[in-house]
Amino acid sequence: MKSLFNAYWAFEKNMEKGLKDYGLNYGNPKIILHLSKNEGCRQIDIARENYVETATLSTVLSNMEKNGLIERKRIEDNKRSYAIYPTEKGREIFRLVRSQYDATGDIAFAGFSEKELEELSSYLERVTENLRNADRKDI
Repeated sequence: MKSLFNAYWAFEKNMEKGLKDYGLNYGNPKIILHLSKNEGCRQIDIARENYVETATLSTVLSNMEKNGLIERKRIEDNKRSYAIYPTEKGREIFRLVRSQYDATGDIAFAGFSEKELEELSSYLERVTENLRNADRKDI
C-alpha cells in the first residue's frame, strides 16, 4: 500500500509548505485541528486520537504553550491532569490551518466526482478502524 503512505506524506508536505511562515512545528496543525473540535480535552485524548506517544506530545504541547498557542488548566477532580485549550492566538492559527487544510484537500481531490470522494472516504474510514482495532485483536 505504498500509494496510501505516499498520499499521506504528500498531503503533510503540502500542509507544511503552506504553513511554514507561521512558525508551526511538525504535528502542531493536527493538534490545533483536534483542539478546535475538542476544547478542554486531556493530553491522553489528543495522543490517542492522533496516534502520538504521550511523551512526544508533552514536548509538542510545551512548545505550543511557550508560543502562546495553547493553555493548560488543571482539572479540579484530578490534580495530575490538565485540560488543554487553544488561546486566542491558537484560534487565529486554527483559521489559517483550516484554510490550508481545505486548500490542500482541494488540490488532492481535484477531478474526483462526489461518488468517488464518498467511496474513498468510506475506504479510508475502514482502514482507520482496522488499524485502531488491530491492538484489540488476539493474535
